[in-house]
Amino acid sequence: MSREGGPAGADVGGEYLTEFEEEPLTLVVLKDVAEEADRIARVLKSSLGSRDVIRRRLEELGRLKRIPEEFRVSPKYLAVDTGFTSPPLELIGGKLLVVIRSHILHGTASSSLPSTASVGFVKFIQDEAVGKPLSKIVERKFIKEVLELKKAGELDVDVVLIDGEIFPRIPPGYTSERRRKQSTMGKLYGRVLDLTIEVLELADKTDTALVGILKRVYGRDIPVIIDAPEVVVNDKALATYVLEPGEWIDLETYSDVAYYLNEFLKKYGESMPAEQVTALNNRFAWIVAVMKAGDYLTSAIRVAVYKGKLPTYFMAASKIEVWPSNDFTTEELIAYLASITGVNGVPHPIDVVDAMCRLRRDVLHLTQQQLQSELSKKLGDPYLAVSMAGLTNPEKMYKVGFK
Repeated sequence: MSREGGPAGADVGGEYLTEFEEEPLTLVVLKDVAEEADRIARVLKSSLGSRDVIRRRLEELGRLKRIPEEFRVSPKYLAVDTGFTSPPLELIGGKLLVVIRSHILHGTASSSLPSTASVGFVKFIQDEAVGKPLSKIVERKFIKEVLELKKAGELDVDVVLIDGEIFPRIPPGYTSERRRKQSTMGKLYGRVLDLTIEVLELADKTDTALVGILKRVYGRDIPVIIDAPEVVVNDKALATYVLEPGEWIDLETYSDVAYYLNEFLKKYGESMPAEQVTALNNRFAWIVAVMKAGDYLTSAIRVAVYKGKLPTYFMAASKIEVWPSNDFTTEELIAYLASITGVNGVPHPIDVVDAMCRLRRDVLHLTQQQLQSELSKKLGDPYLAVSMAGLTNPEKMYKVGFK
């Protein structure tokens, strides 16, 4: 999907990116950063508008809501996260990808599932793009297994908290059945979509709520829904600005978001900057394509943005996707999440599994060394083993991280 807008939601077309004046590195922090801050401030002042005006518009539409002070009961939950080396460790003959899955189970116990665990596997790959869909396959396969345990009466869990989205981020080109059979990437994204549908069906059958916590937010659904084309910042930034602690914005379902996007583009498509129109068109195409490919089951996933209740000087808003259950409505789930969300806008259980879902660089280096050693034994040729599994740039080990 196309990222909508730049660091402040500005038009980041060719002119802005290609016009620059190089400075000595000692002046970059002192001079260039100040100039860039001036530019961002000008963009925000001209495009964001008044906080009170935005709040009033949200209130008129019935979108701005107070989070209930109390919730009925704390749910029994499973929190899950997956991570992968990004970029993968570059070897001479390919790339070393490590995928990790971590989970914590709270408020319940089962002999069929440990209360906490971190597991993973290694793949020797050529195309590093497989990391993202592969990690999502791991995530959704695990959630499906958990829901099957609940269906069989071996586990009792009310909510599954996911570090990431529920509505699959599948590029429109991979949503058609034909494309999902033509390439490795197509097959991987097809598997993500299939598992998503299976998870939603099982969640419905077992009356289990699902919540996806979106940390990286590029969409601008709030400006679209309140009919404000002049507002060009993403939802997380906008909600962080306009919401008070203990408030949330109801964006309804992805089906509704698609409808408002379509109407917005019809109304403003010819008057908005081309980059913004392209980004919104891409978002609309992605949402519609995923809904159609999933027999419209994904269209019922709800979208909301909330700010936790902790009374601090600054608190980031959280954008979430929700699949409510009969036992826990969207509002009740938000009330619970708001009570366990810190100043960074992330519920505590998600912070925990995120920290668990990492691999130290020295361990990653040992993994590469072990692969090289095992290859040498099995090939009987240490030179061939090094030519395949040796490090391309040993000095760049520090750049490898987890997504």
